[in-house]
Parts: sequence; structure tokens; C-alpha cells
Amino acid sequence: MRISLFEWNSKYIVKFEAPNLEQSYKFSVLDFSSQKEIEELASSSSFQTYVLNNFHSMYAEMGKHIN
Repeated sequence: MRISLFEWNSKYIVKFEAPNLEQSYKFSVLDFSSQKEIEELASSSSFQTYVLNNFHSMYAEMGKHIN
């Protein structure tokens, strides 16, 4: 899983990419005291587990509709 962090229009955008799928989460920069805080959130095991579970669900739904 690839993780990218962008700052745009007073928002942090955290983008998670897996083969053929992606998830993006937007957070106000005002909710964090530094970029390091958003990096820590994006790399935390609990948030990554949440994202991975979403990817598994997305792949399952894709499989239902493609086959």
C-alpha cells in the first residue's frame, strides 16, 4: 500500500493506494499542530488497519460485479 500526503486549500489530503484502488481522506490543517501529527495518524497501525479493511471490502465488491 502506498501512502501519499498533500497539503492543498488548507487541507491535508492523505491518499492510500493499492493495485486498482485508492482512498483519500481530507483533514483541516487547523486540526493538527504540525505536519508530523498527520504523518503519525496516517502511519498509525489502527488507521492503516481501518484503511486495509476498506480495501478488502472494495475488492470483494469489485469481484462481485466484474465476474
